[in-house]
Amino acid sequence: MISRRQAEWAGRKRRLRLADGRDLAFIDTQGAGPPLLLLHGYTDSSRSWSRLEPMLSDHRLVMPDLPGHGGSTAVDAPSLEGFVGDLFQLLQFLRLGPVTVVGHSMGAMTALALAARHEDRVEAVISICGSLRPRLADQPALAAAIAALADPIDPACAFLREWHRCARAIPVDFARQMAEEAAAIPASIWRSLFGMLGGIDLSALARDIERPVLLIAGEEDALFGSSHRDALQAAFPAASACVLADLGHNPHWEAPRDVAEALRRFVSG
Repeated sequence: MISRRQAEWAGRKRRLRLADGRDLAFIDTQGAGPPLLLLHGYTDSSRSWSRLEPMLSDHRLVMPDLPGHGGSTAVDAPSLEGFVGDLFQLLQFLRLGPVTVVGHSMGAMTALALAARHEDRVEAVISICGSLRPRLADQPALAAAIAALADPIDPACAFLREWHRCARAIPVDFARQMAEEAAAIPASIWRSLFGMLGGIDLSALARDIERPVLLIAGEEDALFGSSHRDALQAAFPAASACVLADLGHNPHWEAPRDVAEALRRFVSG
């Protein structure tokens, strides 16, 4: 049985018509507390934060679907700069800023780029399982699997089961919804976004970020492991760091209370 939160997620979304005519879907809890902008990872959606949302009810949560994901229109040639431009329009539309930006994986890279380009709109950055240089070419098996995807993608296929594999069990209804949304993304968009990620290098841009940074990681992260964590810590020597034992690449799915606690300590500290 699907939970009420998961069943109602898509229906809670609003849509912003961007300057170029595309739609950006987002959920805004409109809470009274300090605003958090939550940015999901590659082939996820705002639903990625649905397990964390109840633990952050004292904040205003703004959770967009990044372009090509969920209910947001794709672009032919996605870029981190394009994502940042869309998010800036969203912050303007909602009259928000500065906000604490929380990003997971690709969303963490986007959060860093947003902080570098629009410092006046960002209070702090929280990176969850992020990377400065994803170096996806170092993972040829993953590249081959994505290159082999064909429409329609089966949400129950072995590839998606492995792609969403977690170190701890997650609710079945949540996992099913995440798989169905990922499978609904056309294979061509999977590939264009993967290509975008392969070319990212935020090493120089990181020097432009002067806001406080929190680096959250899963100790068992199979995608962005210890070398990525070390590079981030070197780029942000003053950053707070929290490595969560026995968790993988999706700690906010696997142990949302632990992630919420780390986030809350950082924001209130």
